[in-house]
Amino acid sequence: MKVKKSFLATGGFSNNLGILGLGTKQFKLNKEEFIQALNLIDFLSQEKEYTVLINYMKKNGISENLLKKLIDSNIVVTQNKLIDKTEDMDFKNKLYSQAISLDPNEITKTLHDKTIIIAGCGGIGNFLGYALSTYTPKNIILIDGDKIEESNLNRQFLFKYSDIGKYKVDVLKQELLLRNPKLKIKSIPKYVSEESFVELNEDSNCLVILSGDSISAVKGTTKYCVKNKIPFLNVGYLNDISVIGPFYIPTKSSCPFCNNTLSLEEHGDNKILNILEKINNEYEAPSTFTNNSLAASMAMSDILQFASGNLTNIKSINSRFGVDNVTFKTYTIEVPKDNNCDFCEGIR
Repeated sequence: MKVKKSFLATGGFSNNLGILGLGTKQFKLNKEEFIQALNLIDFLSQEKEYTVLINYMKKNGISENLLKKLIDSNIVVTQNKLIDKTEDMDFKNKLYSQAISLDPNEITKTLHDKTIIIAGCGGIGNFLGYALSTYTPKNIILIDGDKIEESNLNRQFLFKYSDIGKYKVDVLKQELLLRNPKLKIKSIPKYVSEESFVELNEDSNCLVILSGDSISAVKGTTKYCVKNKIPFLNVGYLNDISVIGPFYIPTKSSCPFCNNTLSLEEHGDNKILNILEKINNEYEAPSTFTNNSLAASMAMSDILQFASGNLTNIKSINSRFGVDNVTFKTYTIEVPKDNNCDFCEGIR
């Protein structure tokens, strides 16, 4: 096994205390241990065999506990996590995966091999389309029947004033290709429904991102993904709370209709439903950069955990997870898996 200093190695020194690492992996050392750590990190500037490293540590009185701290904090990495510095987009994506203790090569390969379907290409679709395109997935499929309006330009950052009147999917495809010519993208200018997925090429290795704002879009996506055993993540906002979930993973987690936790089913008194429909049809969503970008960032966090196979760290498994845009307070609505669900159990 080989060992080397990570690109994430960094530190500082103040008041006889050494600080190594950044973010959640940062830790402090007394002056003596800090000097030992610096010498060890410097020794590993070039890749070393593990046996060579152990001999160096014994010779210099460096404990294995200190080495463990450096490895746990991603300051020193073992052979399977070594990253080569490249000029492509993979390099920084891999560094971030390593910073959050995921296998960077596994994440990159998993997303390279996937077909990503983005159902809804407005603000959240712009952010997630851009973010996921940097991993150069096998295919990207964009679904949305909307055309660009001037009011979209406050958050749908890949669109320009000259794009007004054009289909969102076509412009988004064009803009993503300008940034990454290696992409293979198909655009479908139809509103999100079960029927809009019909044109898709058969590919079992898919991930669907839904950012549609209607019950019919959620229903159509759920039906398609359940029938075809495709995982999907619902992403959106409730005014000033950015929300994601539930992250549907076939046979393993709940769908948006389980137990009717999110009140998505249209049951009840017809008079009440008619009034609700009228009120809801006149509602204007306060869609802006803040609630869109935060929701997309939360979604990417869970998507990376999903790509790593680390399902226990997905915040939106069997839940709807939200963050208040003002206070950053978090909210979780449990959405337990329903073995009698008409959608994820009945449709299959």
